[in-house]
Amino acid sequence: MDDSRKLRGSFAEGIAINFLKKKRFKIITANYQYRGGEIDIIAFDPRKKELVFVEVRSKWCDSLAKDWQTMPIIPEDSVNKTKFHKIEKTVWFFLEKETVSWQRYAGNLPRYSFPEWRIDLISVTIEKYTKTAQIRHYEYLFF
Repeated sequence: MDDSRKLRGSFAEGIAINFLKKKRFKIITANYQYRGGEIDIIAFDPRKKELVFVEVRSKWCDSLAKDWQTMPIIPEDSVNKTKFHKIEKTVWFFLEKETVSWQRYAGNLPRYSFPEWRIDLISVTIEKYTKTAQIRHYEYLFF
């Protein structure tokens, strides 16, 4: 991944984390990696009492006012079935191996059971010059 994509990705993830915090989500960790899989943000949604595994997608544009509606490809178009299954595998590893991380949010559960969870997508379109962002949040992503 080139430096400009890394920079854009980090910037978009920061925007997404702030967006989730404003919605009262509790951030558990960011950039969780396991065997080639990565989850951008892991959070807890206290409203729905669910662990949320968030994929963040981003794209630069010249002007949010005019480009967003005419963009040939929007950030959410870049998530496909292969990417989704990779995220899902990483989710299961996190649930099985990182119980200490999520137990304080999900409460005491019977042994060998998991909390309610979902995969969300946050799309961030960033105006190049002003760094203004447009955010779209999709809950319960599936393929």
